[in-house]
Amino acid sequence: MIRVLITQVILFLLPFLLYAGYLFLTQKLNRQAWIDAPRYWLIVTGLVFTLAGFLIMSQINNNSPGGTYVPAHFDNGVVVPGEFKRAE
Repeated sequence: MIRVLITQVILFLLPFLLYAGYLFLTQKLNRQAWIDAPRYWLIVTGLVFTLAGFLIMSQINNNSPGGTYVPAHFDNGVVVPGEFKRAE
């Protein structure tokens, strides 16, 4: 779950980081450049990136909807990682 949260936070902050990089490369790192920043468009772009990230992650997830989660357990002294069993 923390991986999903960190991924979404990074996707949201990506436009702000790119804008900061642009200001750094154009040598406009003064206070006025951040006051005049296109904050609305940075926020909207960040939200679009976040939504796209959620959609992509939901499509990549290969767990079947009717599957059952089997938690990690010991089997003959060896840890067997948790997994989803597909519904049959």
